[in-house]
Amino acid sequence: MKYLMLGIIFLSLSSVADDSEELDLILFMLDLSVNEGKKKQAEAFSHEIAKNVLNVEPGTLIYEYYFDAENKAFLYEVYKSDQHAIEHVKNFRGSKWEERFGKFFSITNFSVLGNSSDELKKSLEGYTTDFRTLEGGFHKPAKNLGEKILSL
Repeated sequence: MKYLMLGIIFLSLSSVADDSEELDLILFMLDLSVNEGKKKQAEAFSHEIAKNVLNVEPGTLIYEYYFDAENKAFLYEVYKSDQHAIEHVKNFRGSKWEERFGKFFSITNFSVLGNSSDELKKSLEGYTTDFRTLEGGFHKPAKNLGEKILSL
């Protein structure tokens, strides 16, 4: 639940950012089950794939894996826009990263928060049908942070 709240707060930046350049973030929030006997390898993989995403996807703002003491993990991803999220999906689908991800994790829940286009929804077919849009809320520092986030 705390991750969902974090995501909603971060997503809400899009609703009140600078009028000239509005944030329109997309968040991917995945609950994962680590495959039996693969926790150490999954943790190592999370570092490898994060480094790759950092190097090849400038529109990815946050890409973080969280592990518990058992066999659960959480993947938190934030993209500057719908198009940047689509770019990530295109880079992942059919790649060595997707194949390796499947060796370590099973997805138990995958929510997409933000203004998802039909193109993004189609790109995620087979992964999720859970798309949610922001309907209310606020984020006080958004006016100050909006421009800084867009410039990353």
